[in-house]
Amino acid sequence: MSKANLEIPKTPLSARKRVQPRPPSYWLEQPESYSSREPLPLYEDLRQRVRLDWMILFDLRLWKKARIDLRELYISTVVNIPQFKRILGLRFAGLYTVLAQLYLVADREPDHSIINLSLQMLTSPSITEEIVERGNFLTNLMSILYTFLTTRQVGHPWEMSSIATLAFDAGSVANRRMAHFFQDLHYLLGCDYVQEKLRIEERYVLQLLDLIKLPQGICPNTRAVGDHVEYETDAWISASLLTREINKLCRQFAESFRRSRDDNSVDLARVIRTVAKAAVINSTGAECVRFDQAELKTETRFKNLEPFLFDNHYIGYDWSYSVVEFVVEREPISFHHALHYTLSWLIDCGKSMSVDQMRRSLHFTYRDIQATHPARVLVSERDPESYLLALFDIPLRVCVWLAQMKAGIWVRNGLSLRHQMHTYRGVLSRDLAHHRDIFLLQTAMVICDPSRVLASMIERFGMDDWMRGRYYIRAGYEPAQQLDVAEDFIHLLIVLLSDRTSLLPQDDQKSNQGLSIRRDIAHILCFKPLSFSALSERLSEKFTNQEEFQEILDEMANFRSPEGLSDSGTFELKPEYLADIDPYIAHYSKNQRDEAENVYRTWKAKQTGQALADVVLEPKIQPITRGVFQNLSAFTSTPLFTQILYYSMWQHMEPHGLQGIPNTRFEAFLHVVLHLMLVAIAEDVTREDDIESRTSFVRFALKGVAPGTYSPTLFSLLVRMLDNEDIKACHPKIRLIIQRLGQHRPSLYRFAVRRLDGSVGSAAQTLFLERTGTESPQTPSGEDSDAKQRQIREAKKLQALDRQAKVMAQFQQQQQNFLKNQESFDWGEDDIDDTESVATGATEEYRKLWKYPTGNCILCQEETNDAKLYGTFAMIMESKIFRQTDPGDIDIVEEALFTPLNLDQSAEGIRPFGIARKNRKEVSKVTSEGRNIIAQHQGLGKGFPRSHATTGPVSTGCGHIMHYSCFELYCTSAERRQSHQIARNHPERLRKKEFVCPLCKALGNAFLPIIWRGKEETYPGVLEIGTAFDDWLNASMGLALSRFQKRVTGEEASSNVTRYREQFASYASRAVIPPLASRLSSQVQLAPPLAPLSPLTSLLPGLFPSDEGRNAVSPWPNPPNSLLEELDSIYSRLNATIKSNQLPTFFSESRSSPSDAIELSFIDTLPRTLGYSIAATEIAQRGVQSEPGQTLLDKVPTLTLTHLRILSETASSYIAIGGVKYSGQNPTAEEFHQMCSRQLWQLFAGHPQMSGNGPELWSRNQLPPALGQDSFVLLAESSVCMVPALNLDIQHVLRLCYLLELVKVVFFLLIDPNACNQLSRSTYVKREGGSTNVPEGIKIMSTEGLNALQGFCTRIHEFAYPNRRGSPLIERMLSEVGESIYAAIVPYALAFLRKATILLHVRYGVDFPFAGFADMDKPEIERLTKALRLPSLAEMFASVGANVALGPTVAQSAVNGWIEHWQWSYMTPTLKSSAVRGLVPGHPAIFELIGLPKNFDSLTYEAMRRRCPTTGKELVDPAVCLFCGEIFCSQAICCYKDKMGGCSQHMAKCGSSIGLFINIRKCNVLYLHAGNGSWTNAPYLDKYGEADPGLRRNRQLFLNQKRYDALLRNVWLQHGIPTMISRKLEADTNNGGWETL
Repeated sequence: MSKANLEIPKTPLSARKRVQPRPPSYWLEQPESYSSREPLPLYEDLRQRVRLDWMILFDLRLWKKARIDLRELYISTVVNIPQFKRILGLRFAGLYTVLAQLYLVADREPDHSIINLSLQMLTSPSITEEIVERGNFLTNLMSILYTFLTTRQVGHPWEMSSIATLAFDAGSVANRRMAHFFQDLHYLLGCDYVQEKLRIEERYVLQLLDLIKLPQGICPNTRAVGDHVEYETDAWISASLLTREINKLCRQFAESFRRSRDDNSVDLARVIRTVAKAAVINSTGAECVRFDQAELKTETRFKNLEPFLFDNHYIGYDWSYSVVEFVVEREPISFHHALHYTLSWLIDCGKSMSVDQMRRSLHFTYRDIQATHPARVLVSERDPESYLLALFDIPLRVCVWLAQMKAGIWVRNGLSLRHQMHTYRGVLSRDLAHHRDIFLLQTAMVICDPSRVLASMIERFGMDDWMRGRYYIRAGYEPAQQLDVAEDFIHLLIVLLSDRTSLLPQDDQKSNQGLSIRRDIAHILCFKPLSFSALSERLSEKFTNQEEFQEILDEMANFRSPEGLSDSGTFELKPEYLADIDPYIAHYSKNQRDEAENVYRTWKAKQTGQALADVVLEPKIQPITRGVFQNLSAFTSTPLFTQILYYSMWQHMEPHGLQGIPNTRFEAFLHVVLHLMLVAIAEDVTREDDIESRTSFVRFALKGVAPGTYSPTLFSLLVRMLDNEDIKACHPKIRLIIQRLGQHRPSLYRFAVRRLDGSVGSAAQTLFLERTGTESPQTPSGEDSDAKQRQIREAKKLQALDRQAKVMAQFQQQQQNFLKNQESFDWGEDDIDDTESVATGATEEYRKLWKYPTGNCILCQEETNDAKLYGTFAMIMESKIFRQTDPGDIDIVEEALFTPLNLDQSAEGIRPFGIARKNRKEVSKVTSEGRNIIAQHQGLGKGFPRSHATTGPVSTGCGHIMHYSCFELYCTSAERRQSHQIARNHPERLRKKEFVCPLCKALGNAFLPIIWRGKEETYPGVLEIGTAFDDWLNASMGLALSRFQKRVTGEEASSNVTRYREQFASYASRAVIPPLASRLSSQVQLAPPLAPLSPLTSLLPGLFPSDEGRNAVSPWPNPPNSLLEELDSIYSRLNATIKSNQLPTFFSESRSSPSDAIELSFIDTLPRTLGYSIAATEIAQRGVQSEPGQTLLDKVPTLTLTHLRILSETASSYIAIGGVKYSGQNPTAEEFHQMCSRQLWQLFAGHPQMSGNGPELWSRNQLPPALGQDSFVLLAESSVCMVPALNLDIQHVLRLCYLLELVKVVFFLLIDPNACNQLSRSTYVKREGGSTNVPEGIKIMSTEGLNALQGFCTRIHEFAYPNRRGSPLIERMLSEVGESIYAAIVPYALAFLRKATILLHVRYGVDFPFAGFADMDKPEIERLTKALRLPSLAEMFASVGANVALGPTVAQSAVNGWIEHWQWSYMTPTLKSSAVRGLVPGHPAIFELIGLPKNFDSLTYEAMRRRCPTTGKELVDPAVCLFCGEIFCSQAICCYKDKMGGCSQHMAKCGSSIGLFINIRKCNVLYLHAGNGSWTNAPYLDKYGEADPGLRRNRQLFLNQKRYDALLRNVWLQHGIPTMISRKLEADTNNGGWETL
């Protein structure tokens, strides 16, 4: 009817033709509404087609977009129109079988199939009820599954075959699309209406049983003997996936009978009997002909066992048991028994029944089995219990199989079998499979005769001879394997007795689930703390989805938030819950069992004060008061159980029983047996006055099983074991067992002690003499427990007091000895004075020698010394970390104004700082109670404008050292590696001279040689001067400038050249190691007279010079030694690095030289790199806490300071070595001369000796102004060139550059119209509003300083605008914003002084001492001013702002010259843009990345609001830049241009060669550097402290500011992104580029 004349071609299937029998009647039955012939509206009549049907049917023929749009149309209509949802559900149900055939076989794009609409249909209860009744949907769905699994073709109910089996060969089992229909069936079985149908209509139960029987016993395994299996098939994988879905259906089907307990007992008993009958028929092998691929190949056979000794003693005559005949290691066996699992779930639902009621439901006579089965089966006639034994033997076989596999008996079957075992016992399938088998064995113990079940277990485990005292080794076993199997047999008995969480009556299902959750949490967390994900992976899925799971977890475990940068939050089990540990739980391995027991014993020993060896774990058995399993422990009261324990322990008495097995292994086995005995004693509820009760385990253990005489007893055996020293570890547990026996039956115990045969050993005698009562050795009983605990506490206190007294006595003796030895020591006043002088910051000069790093070469491991040149690595690159204050942005101006006064103190309290913190705002929210509350919302912050980010070269290094010869070999090997691995994305670019450190994998591109002697560190050192600044500036510099002018004009050029050469030689003899110094000195002495230097040429940057057409001429007059040649090679490589990386330089091309060999040119790059590197170091140290009395140098990493020292000396050595090459005729000396000239003309542009010559020099050389340069970088460059060339005092040059920085800031504020306005708004608006949060600079402002500043600003205004001199406008403006200007100057001045401190330390060895605690509360700018011996701010202002009657001072003239030079540059078209941009001062605030939202949802929402910059549509793969905050497409086709994605394109505009992004969809951080990149986790964690890359856990994520700072901000500030990327790329041998990592 549902096909409606639509024929789908059948899938070709090569199989033998069979006569298809007529389907059973329950498949052909139909609901009344489905078979009704009453007239219906056309759209509800499933016998006729409507246009909607054809649209659904032809979905397969549509293209992808049309299919997606139609499905969205259906869904949107369903949501808005409920009536249409009902009609669509009916039409969909009528076409479902046809759609299933198309989906399973023909659809090439199953993700877009229309059949996925079933999710919207089946999740609505009203629609589900109608399609089941009017569309026969439940039967059709099960027939789809059944027919496709058996024929690989979708059929209707009337087309199914009752004798069909799984079509493994056709591939139906491996078809993953079947999961969709299993999911639909899950939806149906979860509907209340369908569950009611299952309870009242048996046809659905029988249909489901036919489906469940298909995978029963599939993929059987037979033990391989002799040879290893040749081919391990992977069919078990598909079978496991199928059976897992079937097992879930079994559990959900059984849950239908658990919901209602009042009127459900009859239905439940009926369905239990129906399923049990099918399971019995299958277990007896009656269907082995049909299921020829299953494990059962023949009908089940039985055999009689030899009578057991203890049974004969108890009964008085021979009694044998009839058990199933089966040998596990010889016959096929399978893990898949869905039919049995279904029965176990149903019994679980009925565990509140009485035993008799359950037994009536499970007992079948031969006539019952043959009566109503739909197909004729051949079942032998047996008693009802034998049928049940055959049923329960299936799970028993699996347990024996597991024991044999763990013992290594099935090892020749390959790894696939071990994987099957792990899958069967794993977390995903444990509750659905392994626990079900154990549950059925527990059911067997209460439904069948327990002795017969025990006999079956003995036979199945192959322990029949062992349980009779004949310790033979079974054929095909080794002694250790036999013992392993025996231990698993005993362990299984323990599990059957103690694992009761699923056996308790279901009075409260939630409480039972809570017990299971508590048990699993305790047994998982007892080993170590785990993260939530790790805990969830070890827990069953049904537990983690429970509402009470989180409450129980919070109750049982302490959550520890992540503390590190890569760890996760962990849950640690509370100590009191260690008492709930049962090491013998079913899913523990042997190692886990031992570890869990040790954890318990350690905790118990600490709690009670006992010795660890004496602690015994006693079982804690939860009582079952009613229901089917009330008498579960009855089998422990059988004589056969006593015989099992007796002969299990008797093995240690057999001298030849188990030879070759270590004693420790046998001890482990005895521990398991003794624990089983403890469990049996705890379960014995009989009393001593129960004379009628003969079946008592304690009675059997003390007296024996014979009714009249004393046969061999467990008690006598335990007593003998106490005297066996080979099992000494078992003695505490044996003593506890004996005491527990005495507690249960005191009279019988005393009688048994008197009747002991033979002599009793000393250990037993001691035990009997010490026992004055029956209390436990570790747990006091009754009312004595409190007294015992008090005694333990008092003993501990006495021990602690004793230890304390001994320690104090020892300390006193040591103190007396110390005083006696110091009697003759002279505690003079000099030492006290020295201490005081240090504490008050004494100025007495001291010296010490700092040595450059040495050690072993990381490649050859030889020690580095002067015999071979060695050095360290550096990564020199352009960085865009430097920022300038944007005067037009009030947020940026406020950030500069509110910079802390003490940047050497921790800023954690105010971080994120500035604009990164302004993403927080208060919003009003309404609570669930209707109250309005104010909450803080943290969104995406504002980024720093990239237009005000400047670039500069910086250098970083890892600090490892290597011989240069080894370095050359390493670079050669790197070239070979890249040529061999052509497809790999290598971390280094050889064309850029890059390499990777062999040890730490840090990226580098320069080798810096270490060729210097130690550097002298002193204080004050170069800061101690004898000439006043004004005198130096006026007289000394006047003379120096005059002489320099003559050298430039050529009057003294030859003497100048000679002076440079002598200067280079002097440096070499003073600083370089002796072998090199002597050689360089000889080269200088042998050099011929030099020609004059050529006049200065253009200083504009341009293209690098070409090396083509040069002849190789030796740069030295005489052939040098190998060290000098190596050094020349090193610096030549450094020169090549500068060229290949196009590092900034003022020199466009090399000057002519007497040879065409490689010259050391571009000498300005290294000094500039030094300046910017120090600036970057200072930026990274802002807001880092230093020790009181110390400068910021205290917390600068030693590795960084060492690298800066090496870089500083390298800049000087590079010039000196290059300057003496070619007898001085080289571009190095010429560039050095030009560098000195440029720095002089910039710094002393207004000096009287330069008056009149300035514009001419500026125009001729296109010289940029000093105000357009970074003041500190100019100072660093001058320290390398101008200062040593003219032998100037660095202290005076430092003060001059400090003044330049102050002039630059004020001049910038005065000429920029926006600057003062923003200053006024940022300062006064806040103050007028009543806020106390005023700029930090105002807090330290004095009246003297403000007046000096006004004069300073007035003087600069006069210099800038000579025509406005005396104008009242400047006075009015200063009166309004004078405080703001002062507050703005302080942060810039502080930043300059901090950089200067680092420069003086690394270049001049100024070791700033401990300044004492007197000044620790002063602002950092005052402390640094004092340490650097510079004037205060007010004095600096007054030096320029003071009126001088005799005309301007030299300082004022210099300031006037700087301003005139800048104004001239501003009027020069080629220099205007650089002058304007260079005048903006560097940003002095604490640098931050953008402020990220607190919740990751806000970031996602922000990305949804943005649009693609290319198409204007929704962002496909959004990424946010952490520098500027812009959001754009990352790895999307729409923004892919020039082989670059969106992030790479944005990096070129924003971060130069460095990029830092968060990919919002992936929740990952993307690092980029020069074409390479890498991924890491985003700094967002869920409430459990775990990252979620890929957003797969669907938990809310919160920003972790600590990780954001450490893993992103610090890496960026320390220029660690290239190294981090290189380390990631080096660790992985990728073949597809870094994007695939």
